[in-house]
Amino acid sequence: MSWLESRRGYDRARILAGARKAASRGKHAKAIALYERIHEVEPDNNDVLRRLAAQRARAGQRAEAWRDCRNAATRLVEQGFVDQAIGVYRDFASHIPSELAVWEELAELELERKREPDAVAALLEGRTHFRKRQQRQEALSLLRRARRIDRTHFQANFDLAGLLIRMGARQPARGVLVELEAHTRGRELRRLRGRLFRLTPGPRIAWRWLSALVRGR
Repeated sequence: MSWLESRRGYDRARILAGARKAASRGKHAKAIALYERIHEVEPDNNDVLRRLAAQRARAGQRAEAWRDCRNAATRLVEQGFVDQAIGVYRDFASHIPSELAVWEELAELELERKREPDAVAALLEGRTHFRKRQQRQEALSLLRRARRIDRTHFQANFDLAGLLIRMGARQPARGVLVELEAHTRGRELRRLRGRLFRLTPGPRIAWRWLSALVRGR
């Protein structure tokens, strides 16, 4: 459709109102069609693209939804609106949390803002949506990324070690726990040494576990 053709009978306010009404009533196909009409005329309208992505997600159009979401977020980042781009990804994640890339992109943008704790938090939040056996590789990817950001973060490393154990990688899991031990205290130390003992039982680690139970260190 040419620019002139798309402008014929184009009433943005009316179409937008119709799209919002359709979306509120769960008529996602109709909402998508109306948002697409606006997007055709206004291809640089990031807000419309974000709304279109949300409707596609609700309609089960996962690939198309992710494409629109990423395009909108990328443009916002290029324009210097990183926090708005984070909001776009957050909106998408609320609809399709099992999209691995959305959590990776969220973490990258948080790092761009020099917010390492928020980047780790985003990765750990994403990990909660990959609990099934067939999703272990995705969970592993998120936890390893969190570990690269903060090697002393207890939950990220403890969870990573547990996942490695379940996958049969006992030696790498032990390495993660041993490194983490030096940065852990209190209840978390007791949990860590308990896992180490179950992983490689022996008198030395048993004594250290009991020490943590009694003295908290």
